[in-house]
Amino acid sequence: MAYRAGELRIDDPEAGELRVAGDGYAAAGEVVTLLVSPDVHLLLGMSEEEVTRAAQIERRFREALRQLYAGGEWRPPHADPAARSARQEVEREAGRLLGGERAARLRRLSWRVRGGDALLDEDVADVLHLTAEQRRLLATVAEDNEREYARVLAEAGAVRGRGAQRSGDSSGLQGRARDADDAGSARLLELLTPEQRERFTQLQGDAG
Repeated sequence: MAYRAGELRIDDPEAGELRVAGDGYAAAGEVVTLLVSPDVHLLLGMSEEEVTRAAQIERRFREALRQLYAGGEWRPPHADPAARSARQEVEREAGRLLGGERAARLRRLSWRVRGGDALLDEDVADVLHLTAEQRRLLATVAEDNEREYARVLAEAGAVRGRGAQRSGDSSGLQGRARDADDAGSARLLELLTPEQRERFTQLQGDAG
């Protein structure tokens, strides 16, 4: 589950309860958002210097995206091939910052949180030996998911605009956003063969 905006609480089987936040630059669960989560800092035993460097990595990523979209239409970075180099640079920098073992742990956590969205990552697609047709369909479904998610957010905004701020309204709207994310992830995972799905599950939990 990517959960594009707001705080996401994760009950992860390996990491326990974590809190991460997503925004317009990256969804909760992207490596760059995990890098700046205080709970992830504790999980990985990051030093103060490493936390400072992680924040610098995030700022460079944000600046790269600002430049990328300055003259054109914004697209969800995780589904936009034009943003791939910026996202890959984050992973390279995270590897240099954390070292192999902790960086691999961070990637696995990202794949678990993001679910089907992780299939858009080139390294995951390569390991799963996704066909050209599967990759094309994944990109198409990911775009459809983003439109559906935008529709849910627009409806939520309309409800807020009518003054629906009673107790429980906010959590209900957040629940609808998460439901949309879960449904989108399921649509992406359905494009895998049973063998690929099993391998992806292994990737999400592998120790190496």
